Amino acid sequence: MHFGCSTPFGDVTDLASFVPEFARAAEERGLDSIWLGEHTHLPVDSKHAYVEDGRVPDRYKSFPDPWTLLSAAAAVTSTLRLGTAVCLVAEHNPLILAKQVATVDQISGGRVEFGIGYGWNKLEMVNNGIDPARKRGTFREKVKAIIALWTEEQAEFKGEFVNFSPSWSLPAPVQKPRPPILIGGSPTPGTFTDIAEFADGYIPVRDTLGDDLDNAIARLRSRMTDVGRDPDSLQLTLSHPETSFGRITMEKFAARLPDARRLEHLAGLGFGRITCSIPNRDRDLMYRTMDHYAELAEAHR
Repeated sequence: MHFGCSTPFGDVTDLASFVPEFARAAEERGLDSIWLGEHTHLPVDSKHAYVEDGRVPDRYKSFPDPWTLLSAAAAVTSTLRLGTAVCLVAEHNPLILAKQVATVDQISGGRVEFGIGYGWNKLEMVNNGIDPARKRGTFREKVKAIIALWTEEQAEFKGEFVNFSPSWSLPAPVQKPRPPILIGGSPTPGTFTDIAEFADGYIPVRDTLGDDLDNAIARLRSRMTDVGRDPDSLQLTLSHPETSFGRITMEKFAARLPDARRLEHLAGLGFGRITCSIPNRDRDLMYRTMDHYAELAEAHR
């Protein structure tokens, strides 16, 4: 079992010093990866899709660009995997995004994990020129276009949402045939079809699965079999981002981590990694929680 971590960078005002500090601290403690979320902006009238009253937490006002931060992290680490959880592909120009990701994979020596998702903020999509009702179709075309740009010497794409003539897009990623693609999203037939068709794995958030985790993974494995892919090839990462939301103490942080029995169960389902969110508003608490998490990781490798 591998153990990764994230932190709500929207709460950080001194990114220039904090990003290298956080990345080095994770690598020094033997954690395998860091994961960053993405929102291009927060429309004032946004309503959160997964919060009962629809209120969007203040941290969503200030999401830094994940690829810029991962580039900074790459420069001060040597083994740490660098992931997004998740990159909102539909809201990007695929020609630009393919180049950004490939460049970070190059400068990191092949350490990118391309975690991608569909998005929930309809106003954010509209402001980025995306029809929320067509977000999955847009997502699929853009991911396929990016894969073509990474894997074909001269790529071209003709679709409903993406069109470009035969083109070179270099440098290519270091990882072959491309960086791992992990899709995050609710365990719907559409999500599982996308994973089976063009992704390497699944990176769900614990809360989106509820008590249905075993059933969801069984359905995903079945979908892989349906399309002729080996279900044992799935790369499964379970994300626990809520561990740093709101006011947090060391005790609350520790209580929210999975115990040995839970980790054994996750491994039995095929999960090769879990991630948790490290609080960052108090530097002392940040290091203490990271130390505690690293102890858990050491005990269950």
